Amino acid sequence: MAAETILLADDDPSILGALTEFLEGQGYAVHAVTDGRQALAALDAEEFTLALLDLKLPGLSGLELLSHIKDYSPETEVILFTGHAGLESAVQALRLGAYDYLLKSDLILADLQAVINRALERRRLAQTNRLLLENLSQAQEELAQRRAAELTQIRRIGETLAGPLTGPQIIQGMFSLILESLPLAVLGLELRGGGEELPPDAYRRHPGVDEDTFEAFISWLKSRLHDWLPYWRGTATQEPGNRQGPLPAMLEAPVQAGEVTGLVAAGRETPFTPEESELFHIFVLQGGAAFKNLILYEQVRSMAIRDGLTGLYNYRYFWEVLHREVELARRYQHPLSLLFLDIDDFKKVNDTLGHPVGDLVLKALGNYLQAAVRQADLVCRYGGEEFVVLLAETEAQQAKISAERLRAGISHIPVDLPERQLYFTVSIGVAELGPGMDGETLVKAADAALYQAKQTGKNRVCGPE
Repeated sequence: MAAETILLADDDPSILGALTEFLEGQGYAVHAVTDGRQALAALDAEEFTLALLDLKLPGLSGLELLSHIKDYSPETEVILFTGHAGLESAVQALRLGAYDYLLKSDLILADLQAVINRALERRRLAQTNRLLLENLSQAQEELAQRRAAELTQIRRIGETLAGPLTGPQIIQGMFSLILESLPLAVLGLELRGGGEELPPDAYRRHPGVDEDTFEAFISWLKSRLHDWLPYWRGTATQEPGNRQGPLPAMLEAPVQAGEVTGLVAAGRETPFTPEESELFHIFVLQGGAAFKNLILYEQVRSMAIRDGLTGLYNYRYFWEVLHREVELARRYQHPLSLLFLDIDDFKKVNDTLGHPVGDLVLKALGNYLQAAVRQADLVCRYGGEEFVVLLAETEAQQAKISAERLRAGISHIPVDLPERQLYFTVSIGVAELGPGMDGETLVKAADAALYQAKQTGKNRVCGPE
């Protein structure tokens, strides 16, 4: 059997050489190039099983090459390499049809081989399904009509699941594709680790299915997920055995996307054909890819609005929310106050104890503020050692009371060091949105009050009388 061919494109000679040696050692035929134009010429000359592309290449980018591959060689699987700042491009690459992306800084050869194996397995599965449908088309007209319907559904995978969707929309799309393609009595999904973006479960049943059978199916699927979780998490060495289902014919397929794990299952009275089983697994596989896109999108979005050290919202997000809250407060004549906090003598902490200890102080303050304010209040790291708390529906005097409570509580936060516990204080400026004020003037008023607190002794609250 001929070796599977891999196109490898990277402008870093050391990475190119190391990966070529590794892949050839695994039995692959490797065509290595250092720029996008060379890669395009190689793609025009032959069809590759797999392409490993750097996102940033001279001549043509990895995204441009990906688009060319999907136009002219759609069965070629593509894996992208990204640098530290390429997550947005990675999201776009996944939506354009790339199988996966890998960060160069975290690249482990064993992990690379595992990703390659999964990509090639998906390619073989797609090829097998295509050949199967072609053979069916030659049997008789009825099978030809069936093939056309299945091909239409496979094409609809991209149309239904490739766009920017929410978790419920992905599940609805996947369920619709499965139910349109396969006659089923019951269909269900159980997910774990999806957070707020993904519902924990979803179920459908045919109108003719009685309540007892449906409830038995739900219990069975929950049990099956419980059986599989230890294996997926690496705490069990063998796959779980079969468990008798509530219906004579059952199908199940895993969903795995990062920290998200789950199981999709279906059942009916009559046996499933091999073609139906393959189609079911393809739909679930593509649903898992859509979940991965969603999770990646949320990670990128969180990075854009969160402070990397404290986990609080950042300066940019604060201003977005501030303008919106000011507009609402004006429209409905509701009070709005702002606390501006600054850690006292923070430069001395960094200079005498070091920046790692300063980071511990910042984290401790961020954790305390997040836990100490109301859920409706917004806590942000404004920059450096400065933090802001936006208090909706709060007048100045009540805001000063809240600020005094925070100031006192912060002075008792211990920061654990190897030889002792460190304590710190903050100064707080308070301002309330007044007539004619906008977001900028509210911040300036709170900052002026903070300056007064600093000038009059620190570790105190200043604001409107």
